[in-house]
Parts: sequence; structure tokens; C-alpha cells
Amino acid sequence: MWDLNRLRVWRAVVATGSVVDAARSLNFTPATVSQHITTLQKSLGVPLYRRSGRGIEITEFGKRLAEESGEVFASVTKLDDLVESFRSVSRPRMRIAAFTSFNARLLPGIIESVARDHPNRRFDIQLNEPAKVRRSHCLIEIRSEVPQEGEIHLPEMTRVPLFDDDYRVVVSERHEFAGLDSVPFKDLEDQPWVDYDLWSGPTSKVVDLACAAAGFERRNFAASEDDFAALALVSSDLAITVLPRLSTLQLPPGLVAVGLTDPVPMRRVVMHVRERDAHLPHVRAFVTAAEAVVAAHLDRTAP
Repeated sequence: MWDLNRLRVWRAVVATGSVVDAARSLNFTPATVSQHITTLQKSLGVPLYRRSGRGIEITEFGKRLAEESGEVFASVTKLDDLVESFRSVSRPRMRIAAFTSFNARLLPGIIESVARDHPNRRFDIQLNEPAKVRRSHCLIEIRSEVPQEGEIHLPEMTRVPLFDDDYRVVVSERHEFAGLDSVPFKDLEDQPWVDYDLWSGPTSKVVDLACAAAGFERRNFAASEDDFAALALVSSDLAITVLPRLSTLQLPPGLVAVGLTDPVPMRRVVMHVRERDAHLPHVRAFVTAAEAVVAAHLDRTAP
């Protein structure tokens, strides 16, 4: 009867009060959250919620279920910690989840600093974008946020903003934009685009909001979950794409990144630290190193 993942989703719905807010917290789509809670309700045979306008009204049973199940997840966490302690006796692990460009550009410098003072530590690095579920048991999560949508706070994690990352248009070196310092966003309206985010995550939402602000919808020539395939199409001068600056620092040959104006799309890069471990020396070292590496990155890439 009990599916812990669906139960976790339901607790997020109750905690946030809406399917949309729960989806944002869990990095799911609202449709996925709705499917999970509908399936959970059917399996239990007891109403968890009622439709109320465009939202839902949580039943008394639904509230009690979310409240009482807290002990279940506390017990599961203890069991996970027990297993992990025996797995890691010889070499303690530090689990980190982040998105690809952060892992490639900034994480090595952070880990180098931490490893210098904690040489016996093993670093497990996971991707959390475009995955639709939170990575479990991570000490650190690095995520993108859409500034216009407000702050995202993950359960039992402390939110630490790192930096704002502006976007640039990436084109073939043969493209008409290639020799320019910057391009008004409106000038992208008639261009064919490559969409590199099939899951409509935060990175892509920032672009959609910029398109709306400029008064148009992008015309997608192709879509790919593979960054290399997307950039290959751009390199062939078949389309353009718009990427955060961090993703454009080491482009393949034949590609050029050009600044954008009116508006300048911007995402926020945020670090989440597991609260119960924030006092540990290696975790404090990671936070300090992350802030130092980000500061150096911003100095190097300042206009």
C-alpha cells in the first residue's frame, strides 16, 4: 500500500498548500505531482483532497496522514544513516548534487580546497538537473532558481545564494550576430532556436520569461536533451540557442557567445546545505570554498 515517494510528494503538497508550490519545491512538474497524489488517493481508498476552484482543499485525513508519516521518514533516515556509516567507515563520503555547468566549471576548485584539509574524504557527485526528483542524502545541493518566482527552500536544508548568472546567445561564428558585442533580445524573435531543456526547468523558464518580456515566443527548430547535440546544430549555423554565461565559458570551436540586452535573462545559483550537518568541519569547509571560488569566478568574468 505504501509508496514512500508518493507519500513524500503528498507531504510536500500539504506543507506548501498547493500542487504548484510542491512541484517547485520538489523540482517536479505540477502534472507529475497531481499524478502522484491521485494514485496515492486511489490506493488508500480514502479522500486526501477535494477540488476547490483551480486548487485543492486538503481533507482532515490528508492532513493527519502528512503529519503522522513524519515519523516514518525519520525512521527511514536513521536506517539510511546506519547503512551509510558502515559503508563509509574506511572513507567517509560527501554527497554533492549540482547541475552540469557548475560541476564542470566551479566544483573542481571547491573540491580541491576541501580535499586539501580533509584528504580522506570521498566525493560523490550527482546531477540534479534535469532530474525530476531530489537527490537523497546529499549534504550539498546546487540549484538554479528563477528570480521572478521567488526563493526556493528545500526541507531540512539551509539556502545560501551564490551568484546571479546572466545569459548569452550562442551562435555559429558564421552567424550575423557573431561579430557583435551584444544583441537586443527582440532581435532573436525571427531566429530558429534549439531548445536544450525538454523538461522546462528553471534554466529554460528564465528564457521563456525573457521572450515574454520582449513580446514573442521562441520558434524552436529542434529540441535536444543532449547539450552536445544542441551545440552541434548551432555550430552548423542551423539555429541559435541561449545559455547561462557559466555554460558558455568553454564552447566548442566554431561557436561564439554574444551578450544580450533588453532584457538580460538572469538565473540565480543557490547552494542548499543539509541543516543537521552544517556544523561539521568538512561541510563548513565546502561552504567557505564555494563562496571563495564563486567570488574568483565573478572577478574573472566581470564585463
